[in-house]
Amino acid sequence: MHSTIIIAFGLALLALMLFIGQQLGFSPQTLTYSFIVLWLALTTINGAIGVMVAGHSVIHELMVGFMVFAVPVAALVLFMTMSNT
Repeated sequence: MHSTIIIAFGLALLALMLFIGQQLGFSPQTLTYSFIVLWLALTTINGAIGVMVAGHSVIHELMVGFMVFAVPVAALVLFMTMSNT
């Protein structure tokens, strides 16, 4: 359940960054790179908390963290691909 919430947060963050960034006049490339860096940092922090506080194994957190990171990034790639056509 926690992973689903974090993925939903990532998708909401993506939507907000794209909407607000476009309103402020940032280029799509800048928004893409900014989101990926920010989302990677947040996913890494979430995984570190899972290892240190929740006591999960590093392998478990890497597998879950990959999925948590990949879903919003895949949505970003899909959005960028469809908006350029």
